[in-house]
Amino acid sequence: QKPYCSLPHTFRCSWQMAPVVKTLGVLVVLVAVLFKALAPAPLGEVVPVNLSGRTFVITGATAGLGSWHAEQLAAWNASLVLPVRDVKRGEALAERLSKTYPGAPRAVVVEMDLNSLDSVRGFAAKYKGPVDVLVHNAATLGSGQVRRTKDGFEECFQINYLSTFLLTSLLVDRIEQSSAGRVVHVSAKAHDWANISLDAMRSEKMLGPDFPDRQGMMGNLAGSYADSKLAQILFSSALNRRLKGNAVSLSLHPAITQTELLRDVKSSAVFSFLQENVMMKVGQAVGFMQTKEDAPKTQIHVSTHPALQEAGGGDFSALGPPL
Repeated sequence: QKPYCSLPHTFRCSWQMAPVVKTLGVLVVLVAVLFKALAPAPLGEVVPVNLSGRTFVITGATAGLGSWHAEQLAAWNASLVLPVRDVKRGEALAERLSKTYPGAPRAVVVEMDLNSLDSVRGFAAKYKGPVDVLVHNAATLGSGQVRRTKDGFEECFQINYLSTFLLTSLLVDRIEQSSAGRVVHVSAKAHDWANISLDAMRSEKMLGPDFPDRQGMMGNLAGSYADSKLAQILFSSALNRRLKGNAVSLSLHPAITQTELLRDVKSSAVFSFLQENVMMKVGQAVGFMQTKEDAPKTQIHVSTHPALQEAGGGDFSALGPPL
């Protein structure tokens, strides 16, 4: 017999309600803890920069933070190069930006899939132009299971790290030729939960073999996604020590906001509703999560502000001062 509460019939709570009650309780506790411990001061306004004559290569520009980032760069007259998996979406973005910001050069769209190392090499061979700033914005959250790319690597390991490493290596000569070359790694605060194993990198083609056991309410956020984001930060720091000329490498935690990154999170209809209509709104109200207008500000600032040419190797965050 299914247990129930000794309440009037209208208010009886069957055992099926337990997951909902548990989810609500976790959300309340999570919001309270995050608000107390991590809520940052409100973000200020980004400093406008005239980017005429500066070429930005930005991955993942067809959605979310990348799209908002690209729009601001176009508004400041940057020349944009968009490596995209879906050329149709890329061309639609280029057309929209061209109509909205007629004073900026039309964005160049080139096919590239981070799921394939050959595709990354193909982009670097096809695009022959200059590169002043390379922004590694594209990422996958991952499924939480061991899912492999075309090259046999765990998906987050390759898409979020190996392919960005390769793209940087293929474009680094052009970046170093710039008077103010810059490589920007859009990482994440989730790197705090990483657990990288060098042995696993060599033998299993993944960063942390225990990542399926590190799944939580936000899916793979603390799993192989976290591992890949720590790898990005470590690479950014090491790269900065090796860059020639006036080139620098920087990394950042951009924002906590609703983007397509969460498409791989498998959640119930109740949790999805609560996340979108309660958690996000409460998070924005207390300053822990950012609105669409605030969300891209950190990566816009890190990729454009001239003063940060003297801050190579830094890791920046909307949640606190640079590390």
